[in-house]
Amino acid sequence: MFSSTLFCDICGAVNRQQANFCASCGKRLYVAAGGGSISHTLTGLLVPQHLLNRRYRVLDQVGKGGFGAVYKAEDISFGNRLVAVKEMSQNSLSPAEQIEAIRAFKQEALLLAGLKHPNLPTIYEQFHESGRWYLVMDFVEGETLEATLQRLASGSLRLPLARALDIAIQLCSLLQYLHTRQPPIIFRDLKPANVMLTGEGHVYLIDFGIARHFKPGQAKDTAAFGSTGYAAPEQYGKTQTTVQTDLYGLGATFHQMLTGDDPSEAPFHFAPLQAYPELPRLASLLSQLLEIPVNKRPASADLVKQQLQEIAEQHRQNIYTNPLVAAAGTISMTVPARTPPPGYQRPAAAPPVVAPPPQNMLFLCKGHRSRITAVIWSPDGRRLASASYDKTVRIWDTTNGKALFTYHGHTERVNILAWSPNGTYIASAGNDATVQIWEALTGTLFSTYRGHTTQITALSWSPDNLYLASGDTEKNVHVWQTVSRTPVAVQKNQHGRINALSWSPDGKRLAAASDDKTVQVWDPLKVQRSGFFTNWLGGSRSNIVYTGHSERVSTVSWSPDGRRLASGSADKTVQVWDSITGQRSFLYANRSAGVNTVAWSPDNRSLAFGSNDKIVQIWDVPSRKPVTTYQGHTNHITAVAWAPAGSRIASASIDRTLQVWSIR
Repeated sequence: MFSSTLFCDICGAVNRQQANFCASCGKRLYVAAGGGSISHTLTGLLVPQHLLNRRYRVLDQVGKGGFGAVYKAEDISFGNRLVAVKEMSQNSLSPAEQIEAIRAFKQEALLLAGLKHPNLPTIYEQFHESGRWYLVMDFVEGETLEATLQRLASGSLRLPLARALDIAIQLCSLLQYLHTRQPPIIFRDLKPANVMLTGEGHVYLIDFGIARHFKPGQAKDTAAFGSTGYAAPEQYGKTQTTVQTDLYGLGATFHQMLTGDDPSEAPFHFAPLQAYPELPRLASLLSQLLEIPVNKRPASADLVKQQLQEIAEQHRQNIYTNPLVAAAGTISMTVPARTPPPGYQRPAAAPPVVAPPPQNMLFLCKGHRSRITAVIWSPDGRRLASASYDKTVRIWDTTNGKALFTYHGHTERVNILAWSPNGTYIASAGNDATVQIWEALTGTLFSTYRGHTTQITALSWSPDNLYLASGDTEKNVHVWQTVSRTPVAVQKNQHGRINALSWSPDGKRLAAASDDKTVQVWDPLKVQRSGFFTNWLGGSRSNIVYTGHSERVSTVSWSPDGRRLASGSADKTVQVWDSITGQRSFLYANRSAGVNTVAWSPDNRSLAFGSNDKIVQIWDVPSRKPVTTYQGHTNHITAVAWAPAGSRIASASIDRTLQVWSIR
């Protein structure tokens, strides 16, 4: 029932097996004693044939985590029926953590004990034995919706429409039941990992660890819980969660079923539904469910269910009246197609309409299974490297766009890349808290830096090849020797996570873009020369603190001549400013979307930047005039990089493609 899942020690929420941090409460998931590497050792104490509470014979362990374990067992007092036994461990918890963990565990049991619905597992009892708490419930034979979508990731990427509608309709029935209890029950964590699917197509909602009763008159929840990408804005502690909160989670899950896009990769940003143009109500309903303002979402799950049923009926009609729909293979075993009327002959299917690629596109690189986060050229311009949330780095031939090999060294998402200036090595870093240096020609691992304890989001190689600078989500910047992996400085920004790093061409200064709306420029090696190990960004040793942005700064790039920096921000601007005085000389307001990436041309003259509007723009800095735009991507731009010769640009996107194109 709960295979391939991890449970949080603190809140008990379900997490992916590879997760390092809880998606609900943010706490680290069971780290080995002494702060070492993350351990994936089974935590359950029970072995097969163990008799629990004198009636539950353990058959197998089917789930694991720091929270405890889940077992498949048979109830010998009730005809050997199969049950799932959820175990809560209190090992390695502080007294305060034990209290919170037990509270969450009991809350789930009490909530479920009073509920009876076809889409909920039945709770039989909870008890305490040998220092651990246990919860006994129905055993559901099947897999999570998350596992189903992951299996599809290498193929169709999405569920058939009829199957997705059926799942959403069943979830609406359950949500309406929960929301009409007195007081209403808000689930707060609707996502594919918490939806179980049986082989017969039946849906079960699991893991009520963070569900709560609605409290009239309460301004906001006492704690912010939810899963990134599926959690509505109000779950971040500003207002109280309501029934519309669950409808947002339903919308995010439904969008993923229909598109294959993982909402955790770009929270609150959902690509418009391109498929199923014959069902305009479908796109409209999905858009309503994902509205940011609570009052713009549907009023109840029952209203959503009615619309979904009408859409499903229209889709069944289209199965035999619209050849394109029939050709899409969207019939499911739970929503059968109607038999065509006598004498009906299906017309030949028309060829799909595909938009032509931009005329200046040279080649398109496909192969990543999730969003691409970074792209870099080799110093000689012969190769490209791209990183992705799919935990890989791919190397491409820049003469034809063909894949050369894939690096699989990381266990979590890869966020950033840096190519050594001498062309020998590539450094990659991501959510597994490691920086890995490997040979650019073979993918052979050279060394690993483990100084960080959390996700790494920024990386820059010094021009002399001697040092790497890496930044993380805990606001730290580490500067360390690439060969010995010895840190020479550890700086901390007190106000925001580090989003980007850029080393000056002369190697004497480092620029850091941050969530605190600033770019800070300082000499990182001054610490080494002065004998101090730790420095604080924003203090007396910081040369410049640029404060021209009004929102978080996503990207920063040093001009090749070292005289200027360009920074892009969620405030929808690109700003160019003097590297010595910090005085701004150029500001471009991108009115439609936040800027994610910016890069200088090798001749110092032009800037390329990409935004959430799916467009890459190039501006001539001296004249402050646009040169060209590139519109080959279908989703947010995440990275741009100029070829060393300056005539080509590589751009990457959430759409999972790397595109190389010429400057016109």
